[in-house]
Amino acid sequence: MPKSKLRGGAKAHKARVATRNNSLRGLRKKAQAEYQEMFEKQMEELKAQYQNEKGEMMDINAEIISDEIVNDDINQMNVTEAEVVIPQTV
Repeated sequence: MPKSKLRGGAKAHKARVATRNNSLRGLRKKAQAEYQEMFEKQMEELKAQYQNEKGEMMDINAEIISDEIVNDDINQMNVTEAEVVIPQTV
């Protein structure tokens, strides 16, 4: 390989790759932070909208607990036939 293609050798290559990876990591963090901020803002707007429509805030955990009580009745049913599903590996 000609000397002009080496562009500084392995040490310079590692430095370029490290710089590239750091900049990509920074962009990823920035994008994730912006997405998280947008998501939280949207959730606050939805909570405010729900509160304005219903006049109260509903606790999500309360809904899950009430679903578990309903599911307990389903879990107590006798099942005589069951289909076994085996995941296929690629």
